[in-house]
Amino acid sequence: CQFRVPWFGYPCGYSSLTLKKVILNKKYICKLSFRLTAIAFSFLGFIGTFVSLADLVPAKWNVWFKLLFSFAIFCGIWIISFLCCALVFSCKNRISVFEANNGHHVYVEYGDILDDNILEDTSEKRNIVIAVNRCFDTMVDNDLVSNKSIHGIAFNKLYESRLYDSDTLNDCIQKDLIERQQLKPKDLQREEKRRGNLKRYDVGTVAEIKKSDVCKFFCLGLSYFDRDLTAHTSKDDYVLAMQKMIEYCYARSQGDAVIIPLIGAGLSKTKYGERAILEYLVKSLKLNKDLIVSDIYIVVRNSGKETIPITEL
Repeated sequence: CQFRVPWFGYPCGYSSLTLKKVILNKKYICKLSFRLTAIAFSFLGFIGTFVSLADLVPAKWNVWFKLLFSFAIFCGIWIISFLCCALVFSCKNRISVFEANNGHHVYVEYGDILDDNILEDTSEKRNIVIAVNRCFDTMVDNDLVSNKSIHGIAFNKLYESRLYDSDTLNDCIQKDLIERQQLKPKDLQREEKRRGNLKRYDVGTVAEIKKSDVCKFFCLGLSYFDRDLTAHTSKDDYVLAMQKMIEYCYARSQGDAVIIPLIGAGLSKTKYGERAILEYLVKSLKLNKDLIVSDIYIVVRNSGKETIPITEL
């Protein structure tokens, strides 16, 4: 579809996506429009204390006509408010869900966690949470690690930048886990996992990788592989991993922004829907308000604009 809608100036595909985004979040927009309508009527009531609004209505009208006229005014103001709120919301990709400690906020937005423009200030320091398997495998070959997973995409970006290769990245991760954090993994046998690392760490273990002067990856050990390299994540493991991730960000974020995708929505095999994961992340952060020491951005993939509302959380 190549033509442009004259009143918006955007391709019709863009307008369709915007309309879907508005419909998906209609409850939130309706709530805002009712607030604006209430404010407008309060203002009219205030004006009515100084100027008689009854003069705007013909004296011969009976009470039913006057009520109908008032209802029409209400509907007109609400429709205008709804359209204004929908227009403003269609231009926004981010909303503040709640305020935590020291003025820090938890936001939800549409976007790409690996995009440098995910934060308004591209020079702002950030920590990006990446869910990986608990052996922290670094070989992205569509057998051990898929290049379509966030794990694979993030590691491939590191390789493309020539900061690391698969071996040096693995050495860096193991050094962080064993030397800095002094963790003791479980040693697997090759019969238990036919490829990749044979050191499996506890669920919720986090390894840090420096991507640049302003960006670190917090690699969160979530799933475990069986012999056939199929990922598994139990409900208890997921809950524990999310709690340990929040605690780690409290201890190690250094006050820098934390960017979190919908962890477990992809190839981690948690079997949870993206909306359910979004709601769980927000609830977990609300329960741990005292551990939030930086702005946190929960990021929903761009294609989720058609299916995942980011309001009513």
